[in-house]
Amino acid sequence: MIAQSYSFNWHDFVVWFLSLPLVYQIIVGVGIATIVILVLIGVYYLLKGIAYLIYYILKGVYYLIKGLAIGIYRLLNWIYNLIVGKSESNEQEPESTELIVSQPAPFPVADTIEQNESEFIKYCPECGVEFTNSMIRQLNKDGYVYCSYCGKKLDNLVSAES
Repeated sequence: MIAQSYSFNWHDFVVWFLSLPLVYQIIVGVGIATIVILVLIGVYYLLKGIAYLIYYILKGVYYLIKGLAIGIYRLLNWIYNLIVGKSESNEQEPESTELIVSQPAPFPVADTIEQNESEFIKYCPECGVEFTNSMIRQLNKDGYVYCSYCGKKLDNLVSAES
């Protein structure tokens, strides 16, 4: 008898729901489904927030205990060194080490490079794009080449370096 007085009377709700027109039944069903989904999302984020809170509290307690332990250790180490008569502890700060960057050995220049390739400009004077090997061969063969980027015709020009 006590259990029935505190329970929800589903029979009245079902009778009310079935007495509604079909459109209203669909709207009420979608509304109930939306509320259930929103409640589940809210519970998820609530539990996630509680989990993050517990995680960060435990992380803070860990760092607090770690800091206290290190502080007490250093204090006791200082008192020990004071009693023994050591002026400094054996723990010395590491010296600053400079980064030594070794440069790679330069590549040996091969003497087998054709002399006529080094005499020509290897970059387009108009747009600055480097010539490809096929463009250099075309330039050597025909005496002119078109830039693959800007399309300018380049004659067999001797570079300013030679």
